[in-house]
This record gives sequence, C-alpha cells and structure tokens, in this order.
Amino acid sequence: MAYFAPNQAKYNYLRHLQLVGVAQGKLPTVQEFSYQVAHCSPRGKADGWFFDSFLVYTSTTLGSTTYFPDINLGTTACGRGDFFAVPVPNPAGADDWRHSLELSLSRDGFAGRLEETIEALVPTLGAPPHKRNLVLTIPYPHPTNTHFGRLTPDGPNLNFRALMQNTAQASEQRLEACKWYVNEAIRIFKKARFRHVNLLGFYWPFETMHYSWDTDDHWVVKELYKHTQACNKALFWIPFYSTRNINTMSDSREMYFDCSFLQPNHMFYDHLDSVGPAAEAARKRGGGIELEYYVTIDATVDIGEKKFERGRNYLNGGIEYGYMTESACAYFIGFNDLALMARHKDPREREMYDDFYHFTVGDYERK
Repeated sequence: MAYFAPNQAKYNYLRHLQLVGVAQGKLPTVQEFSYQVAHCSPRGKADGWFFDSFLVYTSTTLGSTTYFPDINLGTTACGRGDFFAVPVPNPAGADDWRHSLELSLSRDGFAGRLEETIEALVPTLGAPPHKRNLVLTIPYPHPTNTHFGRLTPDGPNLNFRALMQNTAQASEQRLEACKWYVNEAIRIFKKARFRHVNLLGFYWPFETMHYSWDTDDHWVVKELYKHTQACNKALFWIPFYSTRNINTMSDSREMYFDCSFLQPNHMFYDHLDSVGPAAEAARKRGGGIELEYYVTIDATVDIGEKKFERGRNYLNGGIEYGYMTESACAYFIGFNDLALMARHKDPREREMYDDFYHFTVGDYERK
C-alpha cells in the first residue's frame, strides 16, 4: 500500500499540516504567524507560501479545566523511569467546548488570525493556489466526566462515565457531544464567510484509542467518523509510535479516520534511533507521517544537542523513505517555534527553518 497521497482534491489539496498551539487569551500575532503561513527571509520578508494546512489545538481553558485526556505527574517522558500518567482531574465541560469553538473559529480567534495573516501576505505573494485548510481539535469527551453539562437549554446534563449506567449509554452521550461539536463548528464557520480558509475537518486528540470495561473510544470514533463523512468533513488522528496504534491504523481508513499520521517519536526517545520503522509502518497502512522538532521543550525530553541530528534525520528520511513527495505530512514543531527558529541567534535553527520550507516545497536535498 502507498502512503496517504498528497494533493487530493477531496481533501482540498492537503500536503503539509502544521500543528499550531493556541494559549488561552494569546493568539500569535500576524507577524509571528507569517513565519508559518509563509517562508520569510532573515529580514522578515515573505518569499513563498509555506504550510497549506493548520491543525489548531489548546490544552487548558480559561477556568483551568482540560481539553486533553491525561497528564504526566512524573519527571520523564513516556516509557522511561518516573513516568506517571493519570486521567485529568478536571475535564472540560459543555461551556468549555463552546469557548473552544469561539477561540478557534471566530473572527477574533484562530481562524480570523489565519485569514488576517493570509490577507497581509497576498500583496507580496499573490493569492495562495488553494484556500488554506483548517483542522479543528475535538475536545476529548472524557469518560470520567459525570457532569459535562447541557448542549441545549432544555437538554439533559450529559454523563460520560459508566457509573449508574452501562458503557454503551455513556458512549452514546460522549458521541452526542462530539457530533454536536462538529455541527456547531460547521455552522459557525459557514457564518463567518472566510475568503482564504477552508474547514477541512477535525482531529481526534487522544494519541491512542482507549478500550476497557467502562470506556470504548473505538465505538465513539467509529460512529463519529460516519458523522463527519456525512458532513463532508475529514477526520484525522496522530497516534504515537506503538504496535497497538500501528495495528489500529490498519483498519483506520475503512472504520475510523480519513488519515492517520504516525509519530516516529525519534525526536523524543533516545532508543528510537531511526524514523525508518515508523515510515514503513505508515506506508504499509496507507497513512501519513508526522515530522517532529522543537526549539525548547520541557525537561521530560533529554536528547539535548541530538535534536539537530534527529531533526535532520526526519528531513533526510523524507528522501530515503519517500514521504517528502509521496505522502501528506503533519508537523509538530514545538509550540509554534517556527518564528523563533527563523530569528534565532544559533544559525543551526535558521538552517532548520529554511530546510523545513524546502521540504514542503519538495526540493530539499539530503544533508
């Protein structure tokens, strides 16, 4: 099987999908965002369109509840030493989900800032060849949330937990919230009438799919996928590198997702010394690949100066394993680190910025 092909009309010519983190109350400025939407010279002048698609995510709400499924209370990354993942104690509720839609889709939110940035670049670069794609993160419908809230004023207070009800009943309510989120996002986005931005689809945020006596992510995602298909929107997943997730990818195109971008995790784990196994696993299952890099990150990652070598391995691997031109790719580059890379005093960071751009254009040469 081949990789998930880039430039498909069905997916509005998706090729390069960048993950963009949005902190509560702090959107990137137009100037900062310009370094992601376009490639900019050392003097800050835009000279070419960069990423064509953007996946927006945020982790915590203004009230400090959490959109994501778990937190690490330990001091090391997953799989090593003192790693201790627990379910978040304060999962986001209905009002938080509404705020997420506002933060992501309003004229004053992320979609509006993306539109504003493109408009600012058009006089220099001309109009982009296609609308830039937006992929919206669906908050995780946390199975510990017994008081999610009401989706409508006269609706029930949803309970996502298999407590005083069975797993199927809890799963149906989790699905109801996800379908509501998709429907509201489509409604709000259509009303905004953006000229340069296309709502391509949605992202399932848990990097694995949980199944236990009281939680069934598989059923929720399978039914959600039917709904996004009916709405003519795509559903994406970016699983971490593990046998279980790779096996799930085998069926994902038919049952769960339009595309799964597999994380090699080569940037974060010293023992994962190549991107090759992940690339081959993605190719065999019709998936895409995620490239990973960062300027600074928390202390649970300790590869240090190896990050330059490993970042280079991702880029070189695109040539060696074919995903630079044969696959749609996703990119985790820190918490919006591209602008930092472009203006960094370390010339190696600027070089990586330029090389990521050449990778997206398809003319990167192995170094």
